[in-house]
Amino acid sequence: MQATEFKNEYWLLRHGRSLANEAETIVSKPENGIDDRWTLAPVGEDQARAAGLKFRQALQAAERSSRQVLVYASPFSRTQRTAFLAAEAAGLQSEICPVQVAPELRERFFGDKLELQPYNTAYGKIWERDEVSSTNVPGGNGESVDEVSSRIRQLFQQRLEAEHQGAIIMLVSHGDTLSILQATMLGEDPRLHRRFAFETAELRPLLQAGPGRTKTMLMTPHTVYLLCLTF
Repeated sequence: MQATEFKNEYWLLRHGRSLANEAETIVSKPENGIDDRWTLAPVGEDQARAAGLKFRQALQAAERSSRQVLVYASPFSRTQRTAFLAAEAAGLQSEICPVQVAPELRERFFGDKLELQPYNTAYGKIWERDEVSSTNVPGGNGESVDEVSSRIRQLFQQRLEAEHQGAIIMLVSHGDTLSILQATMLGEDPRLHRRFAFETAELRPLLQAGPGRTKTMLMTPHTVYLLCLTF
């Protein structure tokens, strides 16, 4: 994929530690993910607030002071709760900046065979297979990297970049979705998306690489350019 020119500035936030994380259970199907029984654990709520404070600090920079701020989140309960708490801590008024639902940011579906099953070594095996092929389908009928990448591109092309210009947009999502998102939008090989892995409640600018990786970037109030171009 070629380097991309963005009309907006994007920040990526993984949900805080959830009750699914606490139970070490895979919850990736939308009808399960929206259930409040899989929302944030208490420590995850604290993490979300802390991420919001970091976002608030970023928004206080002079070059961002007068720009529109938007928040989009996966419909899953853990991401919706994270987005609400982070936005509140960032000082964003819900009447002006409500959390908008973006189904494209939902968790990667890991397949019916793995749904509501213990993690164990499942994730590690999936990621190993991802590195071999971006068409790897987990759990029998789950989503491949290519399928997640496709819906992310649709979100950017048909909604975010089509509807906004010069805005600061926080995207609240899940580990695999965010790592695939970042690899895709930075023009990297999506098979290697784990190079962009996110910790729980980690907040990161889209144009900032994961731990141990660096990218060159230029950001202006209205346009973000990739000059060269990791839950």
